[in-house]
Amino acid sequence: NVMSRVIVEVGQRGVWDEWYELLKMYKEREGDCLVPDKHVEDGKNLGIWVGKQRSSGRAGNLRSYRRQLLDDIGFCWDVLADKWERKYQLLLQFYDREGHANVPSDHVEDGENLGVWLTTQRTDKKNGKLDASKQQRLEDLNVSW
Repeated sequence: NVMSRVIVEVGQRGVWDEWYELLKMYKEREGDCLVPDKHVEDGKNLGIWVGKQRSSGRAGNLRSYRRQLLDDIGFCWDVLADKWERKYQLLLQFYDREGHANVPSDHVEDGENLGVWLTTQRTDKKNGKLDASKQQRLEDLNVSW
């Protein structure tokens, strides 16, 4: 009946809100919402919950107000795209400082192995696996292939 559905919805909202608060605590401490899959926060596996939110969001099964709450705290919906963008920003930083984008393969920038990342981009291009827009962004920095 309608009343039992309302009670279930209120109960689910309360549980979801508890997880959301854990995510906000994590973000406050870590500076992002990139929770590792197996990360436990306050005795609860926050990593799995975050993964479920991403899956629900991709499938269109996440309530719009919940999606907005997650967006408001900088939730990352696509981890791989975010990772690529962060590495690209490090490449821009290198480029601005050095005047070129020919990063040595063993170069580490801000704790990230930028050289390995760029080598991977070159390999992906060679194998036809590098997205055209990403390739163009790299070519705009005169990356040598």
